[in-house]
Amino acid sequence: MLYVDDLCLTSTDALELQMMINACQTWSEKARMQLNADKTKMMCETTQARNARKRPRKIDGRTLWLAPFHILSMYPDRTNPTERPHRYPGYISTLRQEVRQFDYLGLRLDPMVNMKAAVASIQEKANKAHSLVLAVSYSLRYDKHHCNPTISSSPVELLNLWKSCVLPHFLLCLRYISDETQVKTPQASLNNSLSTTMHVYVHPTALLSDTGIPPLYITQNLQLAQLKFRLYSSPPSTVQHFLCCLRQPLLQPVPLDTLEDRMQNAVGQVDPPRRDLNSPMPHNVTLSKPHNKEKSYKKAKGQTTQTTPLIEAR
Repeated sequence: MLYVDDLCLTSTDALELQMMINACQTWSEKARMQLNADKTKMMCETTQARNARKRPRKIDGRTLWLAPFHILSMYPDRTNPTERPHRYPGYISTLRQEVRQFDYLGLRLDPMVNMKAAVASIQEKANKAHSLVLAVSYSLRYDKHHCNPTISSSPVELLNLWKSCVLPHFLLCLRYISDETQVKTPQASLNNSLSTTMHVYVHPTALLSDTGIPPLYITQNLQLAQLKFRLYSSPPSTVQHFLCCLRQPLLQPVPLDTLEDRMQNAVGQVDPPRRDLNSPMPHNVTLSKPHNKEKSYKKAKGQTTQTTPLIEAR
């Protein structure tokens, strides 16, 4: 998986993974670039695969012990203390650290892929942002400016500050959390952070409705419905359309507790007519340009879901 300058290599075999690392390093050196060895981490998803590297394997009739993962380079970095000479002349080997969790594109993954580490990361980032917002709001409330001693911040300004600093941390990786109980944990933190910032201690659903912020489970359904729209409504020449056609025969019938199953359930909650892929699109989506259809669909369904917290509050 490659996104801009972030690269994630996955394999079920340790030797194959090492060969993939060597291929990436060779291409990088030909392109006059260098892999960042300090940011390159390894993670094994299962204990069995981790223990398998501690036992010898027979490859081409030879008994070999799989070495730890390393990066071979012809251009040594003198500031890296982990580099050591390799058995091949002219090459430097840099050992890589094997970790129990790592961040990729803002999503923290753990060996069990149960998203507990991701939820903990969301909590940590949101708490730091909440502390920053509290400090700024305190300064706006009590620190008087020498030019205008009567200046003060309005609740709208505090709410916009909170939405721009704290709220994005709760919404960024929401679609990847599959357990409903894990969604309740950041929801409780969101309610507490919003109440503390606005100094309004009422029912959380009423406060969310007044501020125009849907609950996290509604936003999660909207993100999953948008993801399915992106996969199934993309032009035939796009990568997502190719991946969708490649996966479709493998998902008949759709397995339970998978991303495909969660997308179908989300569409049933957010956009019931779209359960049938042949059903007509909303009018504003049909009139929009091809590169704006997904944005128009999200806007249309977002306006529909904003009334749900108000109904719950009543």
